[in-house]
Amino acid sequence: MQLIDPPARWVVTLNDGSEVEVWSHSVEGLSGPEDDRDYVFGVLMDIEPELQEEFEVTARTPANPRRVEVAVARFPRVSVQVIFGG
Repeated sequence: MQLIDPPARWVVTLNDGSEVEVWSHSVEGLSGPEDDRDYVFGVLMDIEPELQEEFEVTARTPANPRRVEVAVARFPRVSVQVIFGG
């Protein structure tokens, strides 16, 4: 397993005011107020195909079966006040 490039720093402020620092390459759920998905943060990694079932793979690279995006954090939309960073 190998992480591809350094991830970016995100700060997730929860409704109770607490902050969570998440390091990731991407985040789903930021496309606007009509987007009702959970916020899912992912990192890009090279993982052997036979080991990928051990992870929550959220995206795959068709040209390289080893390269996948893996979820590293998930927050229900209703629990998040604001997300900053990237």
